[in-house]
Amino acid sequence: MTGFFNTSLSQQQFLQEYWQKKPLLIRQAFPGFQSPISPEELAGLACEPEIESRLIEQYGENDSAWQVTAGPLSESDFDRLPETHWTMLVQDVDKHLPELQTLLDPLRFIPDWRRDDLMISYATESGSVGPHTDAYDVFLLQAMGTRRWQLGDQPIHEAKLIDGLELQILAEFTPDQSWDLEPGDMLYLPPHFAHHGVALDECMTFSFGFRAPASVDMLDAVVNTLLEQELGKHRYQDLDLLLTPHGAEIDSLALARLKQMLHQAIDEAEPVLATVLGKFVSETKPSLSALAAEARAELPSIDELNAYFERGQLLQRNLYCRFAWSANEMGGQLFMAGESYAVGMAGVGNLPLLTEQSTLTVIDWQGIVQDETSANLLCQLIAEGGWFWQNDMDSTG
Repeated sequence: MTGFFNTSLSQQQFLQEYWQKKPLLIRQAFPGFQSPISPEELAGLACEPEIESRLIEQYGENDSAWQVTAGPLSESDFDRLPETHWTMLVQDVDKHLPELQTLLDPLRFIPDWRRDDLMISYATESGSVGPHTDAYDVFLLQAMGTRRWQLGDQPIHEAKLIDGLELQILAEFTPDQSWDLEPGDMLYLPPHFAHHGVALDECMTFSFGFRAPASVDMLDAVVNTLLEQELGKHRYQDLDLLLTPHGAEIDSLALARLKQMLHQAIDEAEPVLATVLGKFVSETKPSLSALAAEARAELPSIDELNAYFERGQLLQRNLYCRFAWSANEMGGQLFMAGESYAVGMAGVGNLPLLTEQSTLTVIDWQGIVQDETSANLLCQLIAEGGWFWQNDMDSTG
């Protein structure tokens, strides 16, 4: 079995023993690690209007000591900063700088559709975002300097927060353990574990976040799909109705019938649950939608794709778009940007190519074109901006 970094665990053992269960410190997960991006380069990204960023400052120890500035940041924002107690955060750096994608390779045993982004933080001495919890799994790789992480040993599902802040900082935090991370060290945190990171000197931390849909969001998506497909039309029934002395009372039997009716609606939606989940997890982040749309093109023909590939051109997958796929008894579905595309049994084998590879070559195309539905689907994905010709993007960039 494949090992999990330099631990004695296999990847499967990590999933069984730690994933969504308890934290894990991995010393020198990336031995001799040196950050591929400098603080100055990160600050440059934070000043770009299309890139999501934040500046977090702490002035004193009281509850109102925190100040948050949303990006894009400016030179004047940096000029006024003190020497200590501030942090800069930049989201989705893995998409803005594709060369950082290789950092994700050791984590690709976790489904791609669960991955959110690589957020990079830069902090001066004592910089922090306060003690908090996250609703997602995260791997925290120390890239530069030293950061002290304090952790609670139990998840907190109903955290009490400081009122009136733009940040979700815990009103009370008592750490159970503390670790100092140096470049190459990495900390895994499951959801809801309280943690507090403080820079001991000038430092950078890479945060690999893995999101999970909330049940209320999935219920909303299921209901919308039921409405679209005209399902779930069963009405409340009370064939076992008993005499009651109180005409306005909603009794426990009524609630049991309601619960059964809702379960029936979920059961009726089972054939479309993959569609619901696939469309939901492939939706483009609002902050990236404009960048994702830049790759849209005219709908090409299969003959045009043949010609491009025969000239040695490569197709590049758009990192601003999210992809997923699923197989079913009819074939399968590809999901991109909140939309679903069906393929038959002959096209199921092409779904990993169309959703997981970073580039497509003429060899890949020769396999894809054997199924006309898959070939036409690739044409559609190019038109929607999910794939683009590498040379075309290079010439415009």
